[in-house]
Amino acid sequence: MVWKHTIGQKKTKRYLTYLLDSFQVPHAQIFKSDSGYGNLAIGIEFALNLLNVKGPIEDRKTLGERCQQPNLHFIYPVVKRGSEKTVFSIDYIKDWYEFLNISPYRSYIDWFDHINVGNKQGSISVSEITKLHHSLSLKGFGGGNKVCLLWGLEKMNAPAANAFLKLLEEPPKKTYFILLCESTENVLLTVLSRCQELSIGPIEEYALLEHIPKSHPNKTKILKQAQGNFITLKNLLSDGQDEQFEALLVKGLRFAFKAKTNKVVIMDLMNWSNELALLGRESQKAFLRFGVQFFRDAFLRNYDLSELVHFTSETGFDIDKLAPFIHQSNIQKLIDLFENHHYYVQRNANSKMMFAEIALQLTTLINTPKD
Repeated sequence: MVWKHTIGQKKTKRYLTYLLDSFQVPHAQIFKSDSGYGNLAIGIEFALNLLNVKGPIEDRKTLGERCQQPNLHFIYPVVKRGSEKTVFSIDYIKDWYEFLNISPYRSYIDWFDHINVGNKQGSISVSEITKLHHSLSLKGFGGGNKVCLLWGLEKMNAPAANAFLKLLEEPPKKTYFILLCESTENVLLTVLSRCQELSIGPIEEYALLEHIPKSHPNKTKILKQAQGNFITLKNLLSDGQDEQFEALLVKGLRFAFKAKTNKVVIMDLMNWSNELALLGRESQKAFLRFGVQFFRDAFLRNYDLSELVHFTSETGFDIDKLAPFIHQSNIQKLIDLFENHHYYVQRNANSKMMFAEIALQLTTLINTPKD
């Protein structure tokens, strides 16, 4: 099998290759992972292998060009741009191919930014599924397999999900469904029950290492911060955000320390939360991931485990002074706070409300006495 655009994921690729070679590919599969782990790249390349799209000519094409196959049907969340009564994925197909050419390691937010729809959130409608049903009922070009790759399963509204369920229950002959999502929490249970689910984990460090310049001064640190996520890695490499995130987090912690005994500081804390709310979604997610690692490193400093600590201050902050305030009584709650809100960012929660909640909870947690 060809995996030209997939980074790492050796175990997943081995498993999918086995399914194809042994003719045991399920008619419907769900690939669940964070966008930065590569479920879109893996899904597309598996689909192309199912359709036997390969050869020296194909290798010279971009991913968007390779995807222009009559037997490959894409469904993804779209938005009405103007006065249209209905809009379909095919209406955005040129944008979609351009999106894939830039990188298949991108998020829903990146997609909506790419098609310039502002703050509108796309969805997959019942009209889209009705149209898909008709398309798949036709005989495949050349009599071969047909593949429907649906990116954004959790973006499917309820009527669409019920219509799609009927398609899964009576799939057309020689048709495979590859369904991609970040979370199955809001996916119809009856849809889940008719699919084989594959959870895709973080990318191996050796694979990410190939995408870090050889001249980078601290490869170990950046790999640790990326946590197996290629989107995070690219953001860290391109933006140099460590200094910004460290300064923001330290400022917020100082306000949180003072706010318990000085109510005037609450206003400073709210202004701090508003500053975070103004960051882009990807930067917000990167900040929250930075915070998780920051608290873990501070906690480990209490146990003389410096070899496990990857924090190096970009602002002159002494993490040893913070360490005594991060202990058994609050470490897990602090990590949960940042990880849960990372999930809320992915679900497009209201930024102002979300970071205001973080600010207020930080005030309690950072002042929690050690047992």
